Amino acid sequence: MYLDSAKTLDELKAQYRAWTKRLHPDCGGSDADMKALNLEYERFFEILKNKHNATADQQHQTTENASDFMDIIDHLIRMEGIQVELCGSWLWITGNTYQNRDNLKACGCRWSSSKKKWYWRPAETGYQGKHKAKTMEEIRERYGSQMYTGNNHGFRPTLQGA
Repeated sequence: MYLDSAKTLDELKAQYRAWTKRLHPDCGGSDADMKALNLEYERFFEILKNKHNATADQQHQTTENASDFMDIIDHLIRMEGIQVELCGSWLWITGNTYQNRDNLKACGCRWSSSKKKWYWRPAETGYQGKHKAKTMEEIRERYGSQMYTGNNHGFRPTLQGA
């Protein structure tokens, strides 16, 4: 109904976030529509997760649950003055983060001192080896980017110049 065109987990998350900004009760939507969206997201998430894990090698398989992403979006949509950028499975959070820092910490976000941004990523149990630090431009180029700005009516998309 809402998310049936997603072919990957990243596409599914982007579509879920776009629909959340329209259907979330804090943004003028209804509880019934949000529940329907959440059920559909959970169903498609499991299908795409199984598809991803069937083709990925052991260290790139995901253990993430659908509820992990739904919970963080529900927390972020309530914070004013923030911008959220989805790059792959990670969320990068900027804007009025100082005012929201306690809430960001409480919902599992971490501060990246090298990028001067907060981030959230799904907890993975796979390989966590050392990697060369990437710039935001390199991350956007590799994983794509969708930027959303928080306001009193949830998130609205903004154009990303990178």
